[in-house]
Amino acid sequence: MPLHWLFPTPVLQADLKPDGAIAEAMDSELEAFDRQVYQHPEFSDRNNLTGDLLGHAGLDQLHRMEAFQWLNQQLALGTATYLEELLGSDHGLEVHIQKAWPVVCANDGGTIETHTHRNAQLSAVFYVRTEPGNDSGELEFQAPENYFSHVMAIPYLGAAASGGVFAPQRHRLLLFPSDLRHRVTPYQGQSSRYSVSYDLAITTPSGQGREMRMPHPLDWVPLVLEGTT
Repeated sequence: MPLHWLFPTPVLQADLKPDGAIAEAMDSELEAFDRQVYQHPEFSDRNNLTGDLLGHAGLDQLHRMEAFQWLNQQLALGTATYLEELLGSDHGLEVHIQKAWPVVCANDGGTIETHTHRNAQLSAVFYVRTEPGNDSGELEFQAPENYFSHVMAIPYLGAAASGGVFAPQRHRLLLFPSDLRHRVTPYQGQSSRYSVSYDLAITTPSGQGREMRMPHPLDWVPLVLEGTT
């Protein structure tokens, strides 16, 4: 898997090569999402669909589906490279998929406004379906010259980072810090474009908490709040 570390923006890019059956399975799942959700009146006038925002159970759980197991494995390889480049091979951290969801940009100017993913440490985008030669709907990162990711608590090489713009290419994976501001510019095409987004949590191993690092979920203890069940 060819990986490219894209400085000064702390983004890792990989152009993946799923076999035909895997590519078709992922495409079919997102096509079904596109078709079924747009049938609901409350979503019919949107120019984008973002699964984790729609309030329907399970739409942020693509990583549990058989069609995306290959992609999970490729994401694991990319994340391992990302952390090793930053911290060395003995960093001792673990990575967890928090959620993964479908994203549809409609062909009439589908866009996603500037945002960050405050719940996560690393995020990823994988393009499942794009139009050949159509670079509209780019992923644009925005970072001030003094940007430093406090969410990751990881010392980026040359901590200052500038923004960057990445063209959507079929089967391209982009991995980046979750608190790096980003948006999707307006997409114009003959058909909708499909992608998958991931949010990842970076933690210590269970029982090995460290300052400035998120402890492993097995070390957490849920509190039962009064009045809740």
